[in-house]
Amino acid sequence: MTAIDTKIKPRSARKNTRPVWDEEPSLLGKLVKALFLICYGAAIVLPIWAVVATSFASEQSLTAAGGNLLLIPTDVSLAAYQEIFDGGALTKSLILTIGLTVGGTALSMVLTIGAAYGLSRPGSLLHRPLLMLVLFTFLFAPGLYPSFLVVQKLGLFDNYLSIILPMALSAFNLIVLRSFFMNSVPTELLDAARMDGAGEFRTLFKIVLPMSKAILAVIALFYAVGYWNIYFSAVLYIPGLDTQPIQVVLQRMLMSTQGLPGAAANVSQYQSAAPDSALKMAVVVCTIIPIVIMYPFIQKHFTKAVITGAIKG
Repeated sequence: MTAIDTKIKPRSARKNTRPVWDEEPSLLGKLVKALFLICYGAAIVLPIWAVVATSFASEQSLTAAGGNLLLIPTDVSLAAYQEIFDGGALTKSLILTIGLTVGGTALSMVLTIGAAYGLSRPGSLLHRPLLMLVLFTFLFAPGLYPSFLVVQKLGLFDNYLSIILPMALSAFNLIVLRSFFMNSVPTELLDAARMDGAGEFRTLFKIVLPMSKAILAVIALFYAVGYWNIYFSAVLYIPGLDTQPIQVVLQRMLMSTQGLPGAAANVSQYQSAAPDSALKMAVVVCTIIPIVIMYPFIQKHFTKAVITGAIKG
């Protein structure tokens, strides 16, 4: 019988079996990573800082810089922001965008919650046909020309409803919320509520919605960002209205310096005594600040919703 060598090798003679990516990084590797992160962060922060700094620059600072963006303005001026909030055309445009965002998000959340809860209940009326219809619109989106004809035939052309109703219900958000209601809300809890005499509306408002704050916050953020950044629908459906969303105003202001035919006429109502570059950058700041301010309040819910979705599959 052959003897088998079962001696254990000394610890010093054992080979390191840890994979390469799991090893402790060297000092050079740490320095390279730190340098990369610094450069990456600077590439993100510096352009934003340049936009903010230029929006506060005076006419003298912009003239000295040759009309380019500034990192540190020599003279600080609030003329651009005073022009935006003085009650003129820019103020009306900003108020309109805020109203569209708030009203559109509220309408979208009501429709999405109602449809998602109804489709999450197996015994609901026309459950399967309605679900197939939603999936069909999710996979096969209508084209531009049919959408335009629908808006025109409904008499919504040059009406603010034409940029709210077409995007009032997102099939993607509906499916995500329906899956959350089905997988994350215990069925036993809903059955207990029904046994206690609670109706569907009371079950929805007292049990389902309080347990779904994280996913609701994320979906509301998705809708709000979509309404806030609305541009193409406004250009397509409400070209004849005097007050346009802030994104349309910003695009016309930026394009006015490129010598396009008719561009000056489009932005004549937005011209002011404030420096042109500072006014444009101030409008840019006003378009990004609300989303930047909103995100920290949604971040914890966003993280929780992502983790819950990953766990529930």
